[in-house]
Amino acid sequence: MSAGPSGKKDKNPRKKTLMEKYKEYLEQQKRASSASKKDEASPKKTREEKHTGPSDQEIDADTSEEVEEEAPRKKTKEDKQREHIGRIEKTLIACVLGIITGVISFMVVNPSQILGFQSYTILALLIMIAGIVVQRHLFILLRIGSQKMGIKDWLYQGFMTFAFWFITWTLLLTQGA
Repeated sequence: MSAGPSGKKDKNPRKKTLMEKYKEYLEQQKRASSASKKDEASPKKTREEKHTGPSDQEIDADTSEEVEEEAPRKKTKEDKQREHIGRIEKTLIACVLGIITGVISFMVVNPSQILGFQSYTILALLIMIAGIVVQRHLFILLRIGSQKMGIKDWLYQGFMTFAFWFITWTLLLTQGA
């Protein structure tokens, strides 16, 4: 290293770029995975026989194996169709329950008593919420897969039920007008 204009030696002549660091990381991962494959091919030994504790490379190899196992596989056309049909079934259930709860709300609450937001309208709203709760039990009975559904999916189901309940109830309330 040559002395710079200030007379000091350059400690870091060239910094590594992000791409170079990434390539080194990939090479390290490849070495770790090849080392773990060699260990699997050799007679099995316990960790205590090898040494007292796992090295960083072994830990990296273990975690890379877990990541490889958990990598999602490509879905076949049949899997995609099955999932699509399942989503359609869930949407249809939400729509039908919305219509049913709209009809029940109309039958329970006298249309002449609907004047704004009162206890009768709260009762109709509770009927609609009960329809959303019933959906989960229907999904379990029909084995549609409610365990896989997240918050976003349940919000969608609830909105669809609410929309159809509101439209049905509104149409039934205005039929006499």
